[in-house]
Order: sequence, then structure tokens, then C-alpha cells
Amino acid sequence: MMNTKITPRTIVLPAILLMFTVSPLLAQTTPAERLTQASVLEKESKPAAAIAGIHELLSSQALDASSTGMAWDVLGRAYEDQGEFGQSQHAFEESLRILGGLPDHIREYAAALDDFGGLYLANGEFEIADKIKTKALGLYERIGEHEGIARAACDLAAIKFNQKQVTRGSRYLERAVKESQAASSLEDDDRAAILSLQGWEALLHDDTAAGVASYRQALDLWRKRHGEEHPYTGWGYLLLGDADAKAGHLTTALGEMRQSAAILERTVGRQNSRYLLAELAYSRVLDATGSHSQAAQIKAMAEPLLNDIQRRQCAGCTISAASFH
Repeated sequence: MMNTKITPRTIVLPAILLMFTVSPLLAQTTPAERLTQASVLEKESKPAAAIAGIHELLSSQALDASSTGMAWDVLGRAYEDQGEFGQSQHAFEESLRILGGLPDHIREYAAALDDFGGLYLANGEFEIADKIKTKALGLYERIGEHEGIARAACDLAAIKFNQKQVTRGSRYLERAVKESQAASSLEDDDRAAILSLQGWEALLHDDTAAGVASYRQALDLWRKRHGEEHPYTGWGYLLLGDADAKAGHLTTALGEMRQSAAILERTVGRQNSRYLLAELAYSRVLDATGSHSQAAQIKAMAEPLLNDIQRRQCAGCTISAASFH
């Protein structure tokens, strides 16, 4: 849940700034606007440009303490997008170190902590992610941040579903839905995440029709928000394809998974774990349709690459003391 805040996550940006990437034009904007722009670039799946912009900002020392902490948080998310676990971890820890020393910025600190937990969740380190996300949830509760509570509860539901603790996961999901109704600034990405979890919950209860319906709604929201060429959309096709496969709609599932792999290849590349997971899921459905040879070839290509990525990403899976400041 599978990490958009500057205040702490939601950014209102003049549309004209979206036309610019990190370039000499940045010198014509304020440091706050440049930080905002870098965060939008990360959100729009342009991590290299976001990283360049943040490094330039940090080198300039033009940001105050809280903005510097938030800049490191954006940098952590951008490195995570690129699959650079070690650099992402370092950036998040720097963000937490700075924001943890600013008692008037609990919301920003909670958001950075939440994002840090998301890094471990994305890499399958569920116990570590659980501890960090639970800490973030407590901070959001302390300040009555409905959006943050909804996001953290959503991720905690995903952790529990991954750990086969369905009842506990369902409680967190119920909390996420409740808080989302009280929140005033949730984005379509957040609503899609909740819908995808509802689809997962339905599949865990063998209700494939409800699962397919929820995943289709989630995909529609991601397509509406990001268009066809975005990693979220590609992942949405994969989730829907998996649900259709479980429902026995194998031909439909194959088409959705082909679409998923194609989008992820174009947007994150063939060396990205999300693309490789899509290829493996596609191979399983191919095998179920009787295309055993083709399925075996795809699996033989994707599985070693994915295992290598996961080994490299989790080589330093530890929690800094800053995470629990």
C-alpha cells in the first residue's frame, strides 16, 4: 500500500507549475514552491526529477527546519519509487530526525512516519511496518487527523490481510472507511486503496463477485486520477485480473494482466518489482489456461530477478531509533 503530503501530504499547486520539470525555471520560484513541485513530480511517477529537485533544494539550505524535514520525506518516497531501499530508508530517517525535534509539527512527523512504514510494507517486512504504522496511527489520533487515521488504518488492514489475520484486518478496514467519511480532503488514490482492500477482503471470504466489483471501482478511480499510463493504473489492472482469475474468468484475466504488465513496463521498467510481480501473475493464469510452456518461460525470467531485487532491498531492514522518537 501497497506511499502525497506537504501539509502534510495534500498539495494545492497552480496548474501552470505542472508544465515544468526540474530546470533553470526552478530558480524563478520560491523554495516552498519548489518543494511543492518536487512532491507533485514524485506523485506523478517522475521520481528522478523529484530527486534532482530535492537535492538542489537541500544543497541551497533555503528551507526552514520543518520544510527540510518534509523535503527528506519526499526524497524518501521518490527513492522508494525507484526501488532504492537503502537511500529511501536514509531519507526517511533524516526526515524523522528533523521533524521529531519539532513538537509543533506532529502532523508532519506522523506523515513521515507513515511513509516510512509504507516502505517496509511495500517490501514485505510486515512486522516492522506494523510497528511503524501503529505509531503513526497513534499520532494521527492524538491530533484528530481523520485523513491520516484513514490512511494508516488502511495500511494496517493490508498488513493483517497479508498475515492472514482477516478479522483484525477487517476491523482496521472498517476504521478506515469510517474515518474516510469524516475526512474532508481524501483523494481518489485513498478511496481506490480502500476499495481495493474491500476487494481483497471479499476474496478472502470467497466472494469473487464482490471482489471483482470492488477492484473494478478502484481501477476506475486510478484511471480517472492518473490516466492510463501510470503505475497505479497498471497495478489496478493486475488486481482486477487476479480477481477475475479467481472468479474463473480466465480469458478476461489474461487481457487485464497483459494490460497491467504493458503499463508497468512503460512506467516503471522491466527491472521493477511491480512489473515482475505482474509477469508472474500473468504466468500463473497462462498456466491455468493450459499454456504451460509459455508460462514456464515467463516465470523462469521473472522469478530470479524478483528474488534478487527483494534480497537487495531487504539487506538492511532495520528500524532506526528515530522511528520511535
